[in-house]
Amino acid sequence: MTMMRKQGIFCGAMLLGLTLGPAAQAAPEPSPIPTSWELSIATSLPMRIQVDLGSGPKTFWYVLYTVTNNTDQDIDFDPEIVRVSEIESEVPADKAAAMPDLAPKIMVDPAIVGVHPKLFAAIKKRHAKTHPFLVTPIKAITRLRQGKDNALTSVIVFPDLDPRISKFTIYFGGLSGERVIQRNPAYNATLAAAKKKPADDTREPSNPKFFVLRKTLAMPYTLPGDVNTRRYATPAPGRLEWVMR
Repeated sequence: MTMMRKQGIFCGAMLLGLTLGPAAQAAPEPSPIPTSWELSIATSLPMRIQVDLGSGPKTFWYVLYTVTNNTDQDIDFDPEIVRVSEIESEVPADKAAAMPDLAPKIMVDPAIVGVHPKLFAAIKKRHAKTHPFLVTPIKAITRLRQGKDNALTSVIVFPDLDPRISKFTIYFGGLSGERVIQRNPAYNATLAAAKKKPADDTREPSNPKFFVLRKTLAMPYTLPGDVNTRRYATPAPGRLEWVMR
């Protein structure tokens, strides 16, 4: 059975607002004492699985998790999960522009919500004995009732990793109600006035006046080895921490 890592639980409710100047500012940090509801979570280590979805075998990464609502209220659970990975390079910075394929890169992969039925079936079959009530990521978006008996178990799925990647972090949002509103130091009022979007346009603005930062669980991992051995290596977990993003 895969080892699970746990994060504690606290309760309360508050919406924080910050009035920040246009000058450079330090990134906000979560309150040392939780100011809102928090869900408890246990996760597996990231694992690989290879499944043929109709065009040949493809490799995916996935993480199993169980989330429990130990607060004093039912919570709308709507997880926002991304994987941020880093491709390192020994190319000097002054030469990176001439060799973009060899330059360092940061890659951001949102978790796959609409997991292919064949892929989910393969994951569910693999863990049928230890996680018999596994639900799809779509079904995990729900009203989470209180108590251990109503705990929810689902899966986070990502595309395969580039073998050059030596470390990555999974950011799991939706586990806490704590948030801050931060002024965008790069906000351009002139541009905003010139580009007023239609009232029915629900897309995120490219020039927002404010950012809403949410308390998010950061789960870092490193992949030992080199480009030839990393594809078989087991990720080594780092220290879990809460961040605002």
